[in-house]
Amino acid sequence: MKTLFTLLIGVTASFLTFSQQQLQNGDFESWDNIGTAEEEPTNWSSLKTADNLAGSAPQVLSQDAGRTGGFCLKLEVKEVFGIQANGIMTNGRVHAEFNPENGYVYTDPNDTRWHTAFTDQPDSIVGWYKYAPQNGDKGKIEIILHVNQGNLPYNGTENNMIARAKYEFTAAQANWTRFAKAFSYVSTANPEYILATVTSGDSTVSETGSTLWVDDLSLVYNQDTTNSIENNEMHEFAINGSNGFLYFEVEDESTDYQVSDVSGKIIQSGKASQKVPFEHKSGIYFIRIDSAKGNFIKKLYIH
Repeated sequence: MKTLFTLLIGVTASFLTFSQQQLQNGDFESWDNIGTAEEEPTNWSSLKTADNLAGSAPQVLSQDAGRTGGFCLKLEVKEVFGIQANGIMTNGRVHAEFNPENGYVYTDPNDTRWHTAFTDQPDSIVGWYKYAPQNGDKGKIEIILHVNQGNLPYNGTENNMIARAKYEFTAAQANWTRFAKAFSYVSTANPEYILATVTSGDSTVSETGSTLWVDDLSLVYNQDTTNSIENNEMHEFAINGSNGFLYFEVEDESTDYQVSDVSGKIIQSGKASQKVPFEHKSGIYFIRIDSAKGNFIKKLYIH
């Protein structure tokens, strides 16, 4: 059963300020080794810089014309020795083997070339893509926030994960198309690293020729904010959530509320009565309270 963490707002309420760390070179404007087989975006890597089989691996990553700037990322599934080598990129490092089921990407905490230090808690990942899948193939972007060692697939590192976001690319898209995916948090601990991977094919069953273009990746932070309610009036409002319900404590029964998701879409609204049904999938939501004294917004996590 879904559990909603309690949100309480009182006289001593404090509000979070985010420094808004981002993925390095998320716009793919900076590249290394241009024109060679090891052409890669700065701070990102692929098969040609893997820790194994780099010399025999095909070049599945290249640059192409970007959506807004000069360049974007292009990934393509290619066949080598009768094996489909997935179009893959990571801000960690690729471990490649002839059996694709044994391949993975990972954070190397001991080498700054293969990890991205990260201590913030973003709400979602957004970006733009074009996709040309073959025979029902699907690509993805997957990101985890973690401590210590981090792998994708996890390979025994699940307990190190703080949060995860995964978006799958399925339908063909000839034009630049925006995507967004919220992080699902499984721990309130502070992360140490962020590990991202992008693929143009479906893991071990990818199809030769499936091609994915990606540009302008960014992390979104939706801050807890107050608009017009003074701190000395905050004691008049409280929100508590558990087991599929929202519980409001408000002095004015005419107080309105609305809930929006990370994209800003309003998914529920009404009067802030004592007990309101709230059944939604895991993710991050924002509850806005509007009363005669003003309004405020608080963040709600569903795990």
